Amino acid sequence: MAGAAGRTGRGVSQGKVCDMSTDALYATKRVNGILVVIFRQSQMLNAVVIEQVSAGLKELIDAADEEKFVVDFSQVNYLSSSALGMLIGLQRRVMQKKGQIKLSGIKPEIMEVFRITKLDTVFDIYKDAAAAVEAFRSNQ
Repeated sequence: MAGAAGRTGRGVSQGKVCDMSTDALYATKRVNGILVVIFRQSQMLNAVVIEQVSAGLKELIDAADEEKFVVDFSQVNYLSSSALGMLIGLQRRVMQKKGQIKLSGIKPEIMEVFRITKLDTVFDIYKDAAAAVEAFRSNQ
């Protein structure tokens, strides 16, 4: 499983101790009851990679105690339409769990694709993961 197969340890995020796990596709950390997923691939174009990420994140979401998720794109420079489809599937999965998902760190070039496809009206999108976490904390 992508994500859970990686290392697990204790990390510090903005002064808060949180659990972390990492692998080549994405890293996860827990901050104040929110699961933050940080994509580590600069290009999310390959269908096989997208399927691996999707499968790993679905399993992660299903197993997570958290109902609040932030997906951080700050390291992603290129994104395919298949990756957009994966995000929609993940959102459905989170909603079935009665949870919420927020996106963060989307570069302007990729944000343009979100605007064209109207996905910017479907997802709550924030400048960075810290802003998305804060939005959850302040109930926005």
